[in-house]
Amino acid sequence: MLNTIKDAWMMVRKDLRGEKKYLLWSFIFAAYMGGTTGIMMLGREEARTLGPVADFILLMLIPMLGFYFSRRSFKYLTEDSYTQMLAFFRVLPISNRVVLAYRVMQSALAFVVNGIIFFIILHFVPGTLLEQMRVGHYLAFALTWIGYGFMMTGPYIYFEFSNHGKAYLLSTLIFLAGSVVAAAAIFAAGGNLLMYTVEVSERWGLLSPVMWGMLLAGAISLVLCSIGTLRRLESRDLV
Repeated sequence: MLNTIKDAWMMVRKDLRGEKKYLLWSFIFAAYMGGTTGIMMLGREEARTLGPVADFILLMLIPMLGFYFSRRSFKYLTEDSYTQMLAFFRVLPISNRVVLAYRVMQSALAFVVNGIIFFIILHFVPGTLLEQMRVGHYLAFALTWIGYGFMMTGPYIYFEFSNHGKAYLLSTLIFLAGSVVAAAAIFAAGGNLLMYTVEVSERWGLLSPVMWGMLLAGAISLVLCSIGTLRRLESRDLV
C-alpha cells in the first residue's frame, strides 16, 4: 500500500512539473468562477429568486474543482488521450492500483487548491449573503459542497477510465443534464439547495450533520467507484 501511494505521488509530481502553464490557467479559472458565482448571491432574497440557477451552477461547477487543466484534458476528445495514457501505463508496466491512486491524488490536490481559491473569492465578493457568515459557518458551507464534489468525483473517474473520448464526453453531458433536472426538481418542490446549505451551516457550524453526511457520502462514493474502476481496468481493452 505504501509503495502504491509513493509511486502514485511520484507520478503526480511529474505531472505538476510538466504542466505549470496549464495549472496557472486552472487557478485563474477557479478564481473567475468564484467571482462570477458570488455575483448571484448578493442577498438572501436574490439567492431565493435565483434558486434553480444558483443550484444548477453549484451542482455543475463544484465537481469541476477536482480537475486541473492539462495537455491531456484538452486533447481527450481528439486524441482519446486518457485511453492512450492507460495503454502507456500498462506497457511500462504500472499497476492499475497505482494508476487509480495517482488519479485520486490528482483530484484531491485539485480540490484543495481550486477549492481554497474558489471559496475565498466567493466569500469576499462584496455584499453577498456569504460575506456575512462567520468563519466556522462558512467553512462548514464550503466543506458541505466539497463533500458533494468528492461524491461526484468517483463516477467521473470511473467513466474517464472506462470509456473512449466520445463516450466520456457523452457521460459528462449526461451529468450536466442531470444537474439541470435536479435543480429544476428541487425548485419545483419548493426547495433551494444554496439557501438550505447556508442556513444549516449557520445553525450548526462545524457540527453540521449535512456537512458530515456529505463528506461521508463523498468518501463512500469514492471508495465504491474506485473498486468498480479497478475491476473495469482489469477487463478493459485499450486498443
